[in-house]
Amino acid sequence: MWQALLEAFRGFGGIAENVMQREGPFGMGLFPIDPGKTVKLRVPDALLVPIDAVQLQEGAVVIKDPSAFPPGYADWFMQYQANHSWGLDGCRSIEAFEESLKALPDAVHQDLKRLGLYNLDNRFPGENREQEIFQRFLKTRFINHKGNKVLMPVIELVNHAPAAKGFNQGGDGIAVGGVHAGEILVNYSVSDPLHRLLGYGFNCQEPSGFSLNLWLQHNGQQVVVQGGVRRDGLTKSCTIERQDDKLVVVQPLLGLTREPGLPRTLFSRACAAIPGLRANELFDQIHQGNTMALMGLLLQLEGVGGDGAAQLRQGCLDHWIAIGNDLGTRSDLLQAT
Repeated sequence: MWQALLEAFRGFGGIAENVMQREGPFGMGLFPIDPGKTVKLRVPDALLVPIDAVQLQEGAVVIKDPSAFPPGYADWFMQYQANHSWGLDGCRSIEAFEESLKALPDAVHQDLKRLGLYNLDNRFPGENREQEIFQRFLKTRFINHKGNKVLMPVIELVNHAPAAKGFNQGGDGIAVGGVHAGEILVNYSVSDPLHRLLGYGFNCQEPSGFSLNLWLQHNGQQVVVQGGVRRDGLTKSCTIERQDDKLVVVQPLLGLTREPGLPRTLFSRACAAIPGLRANELFDQIHQGNTMALMGLLLQLEGVGGDGAAQLRQGCLDHWIAIGNDLGTRSDLLQAT
């Protein structure tokens, strides 16, 4: 069935060479048939499917308007989703993860909401269970490409690894390739352990750690820290600005494994634009606030059973390690500023 699917895919203009789907250490994934040969995967622009062009119809993922794609592609896409993506493992894994989060104690839900990590009321209220699971599925599968959110059949089956290369989005379509001794892996995007877990449903020891939502006082002034991941946060400073009587810090990077002197350096550069800020002190306050928040979550999870609690505990520990990779500053970058 897999080889017939790929043969049809190639007939539409896609590229899929030396690749097979099977179970691996990260669940279902893609592997080279011959590890000594090059893997070639490409979904041309014409076969990328915008997420607003698909719908869930009687349990099947279908393209709304088949005429927008090559003849026969909509039928192929429906079979692909049923046998290798949504129907094989996608729906089941999304549902299991969301149910495990829903089963967490109310106190944990309140902490996750306050920290900007998870809001049950907005994410999985249970009003239309099947559609809610489907929307979560789309959020874990789409990629931003040329200004659109699109699904990339076959390539979206590749699992994530922080040390791997990213998707090749140059030219026509999206590609993954190279020689792979084991599983074919790709770096989905910049993230950190807790945002990766709550966004995608799996634990990962990401090399970067960003702040959670915080409220604190610095030098007699209220500071609001808007947590979250900035995609350019490993190269550019966060933003800091005055809003009325508050100071707002947006998505600061707190730790980075490969270059532990960078987070504080980027933060100091951002602070330079605000007179009177004590950059190192404020950075330490935000760091301490995140540490206390992680400790609080771990205490709330103590003795709680279930897969969701176990994954969240591991996510907190991984996040703690990630933000701990903060050591000094990059004097060369500060002098350049």
